[in-house]
Amino acid sequence: MKPMPLSDAQRDVLTELGNIGISRAARQLSILLDEPIRIAVPRVELCTASEAGAHLDSKGGELACVYQRMSGELTGRIALLLPSGGSHLLFHDLLGHAAPLQGLDLRAFEHEAMTEIGNILISSCVSAMADMLELRIDVSVPRFAEATAQDLFNDTAPDREEAPALLIHTRLTAARRDLEGSIMLLLSAAAAEKVMFAIQALILAAD
Repeated sequence: MKPMPLSDAQRDVLTELGNIGISRAARQLSILLDEPIRIAVPRVELCTASEAGAHLDSKGGELACVYQRMSGELTGRIALLLPSGGSHLLFHDLLGHAAPLQGLDLRAFEHEAMTEIGNILISSCVSAMADMLELRIDVSVPRFAEATAQDLFNDTAPDREEAPALLIHTRLTAARRDLEGSIMLLLSAAAAEKVMFAIQALILAAD
């Protein structure tokens, strides 16, 4: 299913949707890091899963991904994507002066910590979007992986290259780091229609 081109009004609403979701997630990250977080205005793209993967892979390098299954009134997948190097720095900032770990213990601890961070940020974002769209969205237990975008897509949604994907990009900036992250929704055809119907209702209500 190839997503339909967005009108200016639809893109504006999607951008506001992304801004609200990312802003709520950034507030949670600010609490975790105990410092203010600034965010750039999100860039929103509606494309296919394969197009989203190609776009993310064009930046080069592996991504750290926390992803969850969505259910309720929207079905699909939602994922938080960060460059692997950025996720490592974020983890070490959070670790602070805790007792040092080494080798496999450190990697396992890092994956567990990043999974929990991703869970918090994704849940915050989903909650904001659900409130704005007036749709019930539930999420599953999170999973963590590090790979290229295409490999991650094959793992999260095999055989769904043409599935609609809503990609929200932003840059998070704190005093000690500058991270570029993305929230990605891989939607079922029915879920994509529900999102666009809810967005159109918001546009009509604003007129």
